[in-house]
Amino acid sequence: VDWALSRERFWGTPLPIWQCQSCDHEEAISSTAEIQARNPDAFDPTVDADMQVHRPWVDRIHLPCPKCGGTMHRVKEVIDVWFDSGSMPFAQWGFPHKNVEEFKASFPADFITEAVDQTRGWFYSLHMVGTLLFDTETSERYGLPKDIWPRPFRNCVVLGHVCDAAGAKESKSKGNYTPPDLVLRGEMRLKVQADPALKPGQAGFKLALVKNLNLTGDERLTVVGKGLALEVVEADVKARDTFHMAAEDLAALGNPTEVALAAPFDPLGADAFRWLFSVSSPWSNTRLSIGALREGQREFLIRLRNVYGYFTIYANLLGFDPDKTARPAITDDLDRWILGELDATILTATASMDRYVFHEAARAIQDFVEALSNWWVRRSRRRFWGEGVATDAALFTLYDVLQTLTRLIAPFVPFLAEALYRALNPAATLPSVHMTRWPVADEAKIDRDLQARMNLVRRLASLGLQARNMVQIKTRQPLGALDIVLADQSLAGGLTPLLGLLQDEVNVRAVRFADDATRFVDYRVQPNWKKLGPKFGAHIKTLKGVLADLPQADAQRLAMGGTIDLTIEGTAYTLSSDDIAVTVQAKGSYGSAGSADAVVALDPTIDADLAEEGLAREITSRIQGLRKERDLGYADRITLVIGGSPAVQAAAKRFQDYIAEETLATGYQVVAEIGGDADQSEANGEALLITLDRA
Repeated sequence: VDWALSRERFWGTPLPIWQCQSCDHEEAISSTAEIQARNPDAFDPTVDADMQVHRPWVDRIHLPCPKCGGTMHRVKEVIDVWFDSGSMPFAQWGFPHKNVEEFKASFPADFITEAVDQTRGWFYSLHMVGTLLFDTETSERYGLPKDIWPRPFRNCVVLGHVCDAAGAKESKSKGNYTPPDLVLRGEMRLKVQADPALKPGQAGFKLALVKNLNLTGDERLTVVGKGLALEVVEADVKARDTFHMAAEDLAALGNPTEVALAAPFDPLGADAFRWLFSVSSPWSNTRLSIGALREGQREFLIRLRNVYGYFTIYANLLGFDPDKTARPAITDDLDRWILGELDATILTATASMDRYVFHEAARAIQDFVEALSNWWVRRSRRRFWGEGVATDAALFTLYDVLQTLTRLIAPFVPFLAEALYRALNPAATLPSVHMTRWPVADEAKIDRDLQARMNLVRRLASLGLQARNMVQIKTRQPLGALDIVLADQSLAGGLTPLLGLLQDEVNVRAVRFADDATRFVDYRVQPNWKKLGPKFGAHIKTLKGVLADLPQADAQRLAMGGTIDLTIEGTAYTLSSDDIAVTVQAKGSYGSAGSADAVVALDPTIDADLAEEGLAREITSRIQGLRKERDLGYADRITLVIGGSPAVQAAAKRFQDYIAEETLATGYQVVAEIGGDADQSEANGEALLITLDRA
C-alpha cells in the first residue's frame, strides 16, 4: 500500500492497534469479540454497541499485555478517511455482517463519477480497497462476480472543473462564478455599495463577473421595480456578492443595502445549465458564462422550440388530429430521410449512453435537431401550405419525430421534454415523459443509401452557399447554375432525384455535374514539410521541385481525399491529403468552394431575366416584412396593391403567382400609381410602393 494508513485526527475509524505502555508491544485487534475475551469489562454497557468502537469510548478500553502483563492503550491515530471512502461500496450495506444479498445486487457499481482531482483520491481508494479485499477467492465465497476488473466499479466518468469565461476555476471567494439565480430566474439580488469612480447608469462588477455575464454592447441590467437600466462595467469590487453603483443612482433608489437586478433576456432556465454540460466532454474543464449558456440555448433549446412552434401553427390551422386524421403512407424522400435519421440518432445515442459517453449522445441529438430544423423543415415548407396527402404526410412525420424527441431528450433537458410531451399528449395515459420508455430504433426502416445521398446533398448545399458568400450575392437573388465536380463521379446518378432540393436551397435554376474542376478553379498545394521531411529524407529538395510543377489533376485528386504516387530516384512514395493541404481558388468571376466530397462553382452573372426574378423575390420579402410589422397571423389572407418603378411593375406582373402564393394574397393588383398610405421602400434600388390590407 503506497498510502499513509493513519492520520492524527479525532473523527474517523479508530486504528485498532493497542500498545503497551511498559514494553511498547503492539497488537492489531481483529474484532470486538477479541476485545471482550481479553477484557470482559472493556465496553461501557451504557453506551450504544455501535458507538463503543468509536472515539472517545474506544480510547477508554484497556487490554492486558501478553508480553509483560502491563496495560495496553489504543494508539491515538485514526485510519485515513480515504480508506473509509474506498470502503463505501460494502460499508453502506454493513457487508459482510448483514445485507449480503443487497450488496451482491449492487456490486460492482455500474459507474462512479467525480472531478478529475479525485484520480488519486476516491477513484484510487475505491480501486485499491476493492482490489485488496475482493480477490477471486473472496468473490467466490460470497457469490460475487469474479471476472470483473477493476473493482468495485465497471465505469468511471471523470469530470473536469467548472471554470469562468477566462478558464479559471469558479470560486465563491473570488467572485468569478456565474450567478445561478440570474440563469434560473432571470434576476439576482446583490449587496450594493456606492463607487465614486462610476458614472450614473453604470453597474460595477469584478472583471471576471463582467466576462461571465458576457452582455452585448447595448444590453443592460435593470433594477427590478425601478426601471433603472445599468451598463455593466469593471470596478474594483472587494466584497463578496456585491456590486457598485454611482452615488447618484444609489441615492435615487433610497440608498438600499441590497438591489435586485434583472437580466436583459428571459430566464435561461435549468435546462440551459444542463445542456451546456451535456454536450461538453465531461473530463474537460467547462467555461461557464451567460454567453455560453445563451449560445447553447440558440443551438438547441430555442431551435427545438421553434420546430415545435412551427408544427403547432400548421397543425392548428389545418385541424390536424393524429387520432382522427388518416395516416398516409410515407413515400416522400425527405420524410423517409428524416425518419431514418431519427432512428440512426436513437442508435447512436443509445450506444453512447451504454458506453457512458453521454456527451456523444447529446451531440448526436443536437445534430439531428439542426438537420430537422435547417433542412427538413426548410425544404418541406411548401407542403404545409396546402391540403391533402402530401400535407398530412408532412404533419404526421413531424408529429412522430417530436413525439420521439420528447423521450430522447428527457435525460438531458427534463423540463423542456416534459413541456413538449404534455403539449403533444394532452390526454396521455402516462402523465409524464419521465414515466415512458427510452425509444427503440427500427433499423429495418433506415435506408442507408438514401441517408448517404441526402447528407451528401446537404454538404453540397453548404458548399454552394459558401460559393455565394464568396461572390457576395444574397441567397434571394437566383443564379443560373451550380456546377459540381464530384470526387466520386459514380454518385451523380443517385443524386439526380434530390437535385430539386439543392436547387431550392442554393437558389439556382439548374445543377450540373462536371468532371473537370480546373475549368472553374485553380488548386494551390501547401505541403506539410514537418511531416514530409522525415518521410522523404535526402529526396526532400527534389520533392519541392515536383510539387512546384504538380499537375492540376493530381492536386484535384488530393483535394478530394485521394492519393498520388511519386517515384524519386528509384524510390516510390505515396502522398495523401495528410501530407499536403490543397486549397481552391476560383477562376475569373466564379465563386467556388471545395471539400473531400466535391468542388462546386457558381457563375455570378445576373442577366436581365435573373435580375427580374430577383426583384420579385425582394418584393416578396418586403411584403412578408409588412405582414410581420402588422402582426398578421400565419393563415391571414391579404389583398395587395403593388406599384413603383416600371421594373417593379414588370416583375410584380410576371411573378404574380409566386408572390401571391408566398404572401397568401387573395387580392392582387399592379398599378402605375398608388395614393394614400402606401408603404414606400426600395427593392434592388428600384422604388417600391405597397398597399397591404387584411382580406
